[in-house]
Amino acid sequence: MPREKNERVLNFKPKHKSFIPEDGSFQGETNLLHEEIEAIYLMDVLNLYQEDAAKKMQVSRTTFTRIIKNARTKLANALICGHKINIQDQKDDFIVAFCANDPYNIDDLSIHQSNNIYIYHINAKEQTLLQTLENSAKTDEIKPTIALLPILLQHNVNFFIANKIGEGFKNSLISKGIQPIIKQTLRLEELAYILK
Repeated sequence: MPREKNERVLNFKPKHKSFIPEDGSFQGETNLLHEEIEAIYLMDVLNLYQEDAAKKMQVSRTTFTRIIKNARTKLANALICGHKINIQDQKDDFIVAFCANDPYNIDDLSIHQSNNIYIYHINAKEQTLLQTLENSAKTDEIKPTIALLPILLQHNVNFFIANKIGEGFKNSLISKGIQPIIKQTLRLEELAYILK
């Protein structure tokens, strides 16, 4: 009888879940599990050592080694054989952050004009405010990459919403697996829909 699979901690939420060769034709399909894209994100984007990545996913190092090996083999075969790549996203909840002056009446999403950073947990269609923090990008006039990025990483944020994001900060967010979203205004009840 097979042993029951331990639940992995999966913080990365892929924004794009399907990739096809540029000419639009493909010879087959390769499906990456959510745990496999998480392993690739931890090792190949964040450059963590296997031991540290395994701790992040709360699995043993040998389990992590198996997951990353499977993921890389699948990707290599897909690229060589011209397969369509599908990512199975099993994460039905995620963390979103934005800068604003009021967490409920969000009419200004400016990084440099808003007093606070609001971090929400979105699960299905429910939004829960997790944290309200001072926005030092405004109060101390610190660059967003220095002021905000460490906070977003510490809270495992998947999406960051603002009305304008500079290229440097945008690239820093993307490189850390945080998807930037540009919106002028926001209604909390639409969060679960716009981020799917």
